[in-house]
Amino acid sequence: MIHRARTLLIAATLLWGLSFPLMRSLELAQLAHAPGVPATVMACADVTMRFGLASLILAALCGRNAFHITRGEGIQAAGLALLAGAGLFLQTLGLAWTDASVVAFLTQLYTLIVPLIVAIRDRRLPGYRVWMACIFVLSGAALLSPNLVSHLRLGPGEIVILLSTAFLAGQIVWVERPVFAENRPLVVTMLMFVLLAVLFLCAYAGFGGTTAVAAQLFGTPSIWVLSLGLLFLCTLLTFLIMNAWQRWVSATEAGIIYCIEPVIAAILAGFMPGWVSNWAGIDYPNEALTWNLFIGGLLIIGATVLVATEKRTA
Repeated sequence: MIHRARTLLIAATLLWGLSFPLMRSLELAQLAHAPGVPATVMACADVTMRFGLASLILAALCGRNAFHITRGEGIQAAGLALLAGAGLFLQTLGLAWTDASVVAFLTQLYTLIVPLIVAIRDRRLPGYRVWMACIFVLSGAALLSPNLVSHLRLGPGEIVILLSTAFLAGQIVWVERPVFAENRPLVVTMLMFVLLAVLFLCAYAGFGGTTAVAAQLFGTPSIWVLSLGLLFLCTLLTFLIMNAWQRWVSATEAGIIYCIEPVIAAILAGFMPGWVSNWAGIDYPNEALTWNLFIGGLLIIGATVLVATEKRTA
């Protein structure tokens, strides 16, 4: 069961890596059709659309179970929604205030935060393999962020990203709590999506979003195709896998596995933007594949192997 869980979590991480070029493509397509819309309004609209449609699909799959939610399922879903929502929202703000390479590096700090949370919770220090894996991940993330040294400083954007990372780390730990072991993942994920859609809809309205702006943002077939790709591949499948299968591995191991995401995103960015640009009529050039990507990717994959091969103790 553990091996299957690891395989599925890696598959989910591959799809999360796909979300980066897809989201960037969607952003560029929307900017072309609604150039005056602020980035925060656009981000809230996109997230609301993704989680709103995803919640409707899961509600249909749940059937009558959608109206019979236990207290434990409600608590788990509310915690996941608040932690993921805060993390995504703060990450969006941080991207507007600091360099993307800095964001990519600071986001990987949850590989340190998750073991610290687990150590405090369990009153047991992580093993040496975990510490080695953390060093590998941070070294790899630094190599994947070529402008890190020149752009890294402790300003408002960096502080916001660190807060975002703490919330995302909390989400990873929240999923594996033993008290939620009997919860139904499908129902929990559906309720999580509903709450996230409501939270980001409120944020959308708060930032000045209107129905007319939404019509601008989602007014072309190419935008809908990109949105549906994010919905089915990078939202429905990924969160269902995370909520159903992460419980079979430790939160620390899951956090290390999720660090493969920027490696996949960087590889896909080497060829996927050109394909999407030709199809959607946007200007999104391919990114260069460098030795930094190769070596950084090997370090992060090595970290995953280190933690995955560590014997778990009761």
